[in-house]
Amino acid sequence: MSKTTALPWRKVLNDDKIHTITGDVKIIEAFPIPQLQIERRIWIYFPKSYKEGVRRYPVLYMQDGQNVFNQATSWGIEWGVDETLEQMAIGETGLEAIVVAIDNGGDQRNN
Repeated sequence: MSKTTALPWRKVLNDDKIHTITGDVKIIEAFPIPQLQIERRIWIYFPKSYKEGVRRYPVLYMQDGQNVFNQATSWGIEWGVDETLEQMAIGETGLEAIVVAIDNGGDQRNN
């Protein structure tokens, strides 16, 4: 399987750490960014109703992807975007969105 295929997070993060990911999150381990001649890990959150039909969803793009969904990969405290979206969508599916979160450059983040 290619490193550019979006896989369920449990297949990518199969270590002994305690992961705090909620909902349907998939990871692309090495998404190519040819303009910068780099690859980055991409996290994609899908709302619960995503597989149910042909509805369109807004897409939110977030930087510092390692912080967005998971305490085990966060630099500090996880932002809890997945938990917040799951809670907001209870009884109000109009608030559902797809989130694409792009990991930062690690030690080179500020560059």
